[in-house]
Amino acid sequence: MTHFMDEAEELCDRPTVIDNGRIAAIDTPQGLVKRLGLPVRVHFRCAEQPLPDLASIAEVQQVDQRGTNVTVVGTGPVLALVAARLVEHGILPDDLRAEQPTLEDAFIALTGRTLGE
Repeated sequence: MTHFMDEAEELCDRPTVIDNGRIAAIDTPQGLVKRLGLPVRVHFRCAEQPLPDLASIAEVQQVDQRGTNVTVVGTGPVLALVAARLVEHGILPDDLRAEQPTLEDAFIALTGRTLGE
């Protein structure tokens, strides 16, 4: 048993999320994240302006642009879809990367609280 989500994600095949003494979910770390449909964050830098309308991609939930730094939040293959849209418009972004949701994100989604609360 552990309360360290990064440790559980690394070492457990099928972690169990317990909320107030009840089993909230049992699955692989990836299964919990996928089942909950937690969003992926795509980050990139792009000096080219204006960007194409990334918010029009069905899987995209939010686009946040601060100067040349852009964050796109969405589900499914959002990294591939954003990259394809940028390339369609002749834009090659710098430092394109995806931040996948974690077991801790799944815990928060299932219980409504962070560890230690």
